[in-house]
Amino acid sequence: MRELRELVGYEDWLLQSVYQLTENELFPEWPDETVYDAETKNPVTTGYGRINIVLGDWRPSFQHAAAPLIFVTSFKLLDMLFEWILKNDGPVGFRFSEKIKKLAVPNVRYPYFLESRPWLVARLKALYINSEPLRGSIIHSQNFVSENGALHVASSKKGADDRIELSAGDLRTFAQLCVSVLRFLCGDWSINQYREKHLRWQVDNLERLHKLELLGQVQPHHTCVRWNTHDPNIQIIDWSEIQRYLSDQHPEQDVTFDLRIVVLDGKNPIAAYFIPFEVLPHLNSLALWTEYSCQIPK
Repeated sequence: MRELRELVGYEDWLLQSVYQLTENELFPEWPDETVYDAETKNPVTTGYGRINIVLGDWRPSFQHAAAPLIFVTSFKLLDMLFEWILKNDGPVGFRFSEKIKKLAVPNVRYPYFLESRPWLVARLKALYINSEPLRGSIIHSQNFVSENGALHVASSKKGADDRIELSAGDLRTFAQLCVSVLRFLCGDWSINQYREKHLRWQVDNLERLHKLELLGQVQPHHTCVRWNTHDPNIQIIDWSEIQRYLSDQHPEQDVTFDLRIVVLDGKNPIAAYFIPFEVLPHLNSLALWTEYSCQIPK
């Protein structure tokens, strides 16, 4: 993985800098959005916002003007990722056409993160193949229009009739997807159910570029729920009931949540547990809950 990090170092740095694609920016930790009262067991939901303003920030102007560079850099990161993968089976030429031909071979060996997600491999390959002529048009024939952060570009191989429009949001998603795959693949970021859904949502949003069937992933939403209780044995309601409540609150989104349990003595918290969403369906005893003991929140 060290070789891969070194190979994509500049492109990875540029895209992360332009869009602030740190793990915390993409997957921030939020306060407890929904709190269940210890007495009534009624939920109270509070909305939270998050904004980061930097006076004199160069990024918005750069994104507005540099759409072609962002597209080409995202493609280059994808290109070097596939080149690194293909080198496992022998020397790889520098021509894109050679790499694309090698990717068509059924027995290409992918790292486990990709091998276990054939839906992701198929769409990354399609993004690479379909982006290559657009990249050529930008680099070699300047057959593009960049306006207000969006990019209108035609395939250099098919002419103006094959023009595609990528919005500023599309370009961000392309960059975000490429950086995220690299970070998950290298183990710099850990994958979980929410982040997996986020990947699926990203590739669905790039359907006009990869042109494969939609996965049908609606926008994921992750939150944290606090369950206050006086019961030291932590007899909690069915977690699916909480899931239904949150889904009603966010009807257009695919909701997941982590659960923070706070045990109260009167009004004083005496213990707390933090349960990741993936674990919730499998916990049914106090002994298992205690494995997830955490700091008592203020």
